[in-house]
Amino acid sequence: MRRAQVAAINKLAVAGEQAGFTLEQMIQLLDSGLSAETLLEMIAWRFEAMQGTSRPLAASSWRMV
Repeated sequence: MRRAQVAAINKLAVAGEQAGFTLEQMIQLLDSGLSAETLLEMIAWRFEAMQGTSRPLAASSWRMV
């Protein structure tokens, strides 16, 4: 795995934990077919909710895999 990929995965893990997900939860979501893009959207949504600026994501941004 390249250094850039490892750094990106690390950033995703740190952001997810800061948003309230555990590493195990994120792995389970990805293993169940959730895309990394959707996981990022969920993390962003959680950050917004934590800041009190929550707004629903557009339905078009959700994809079934």
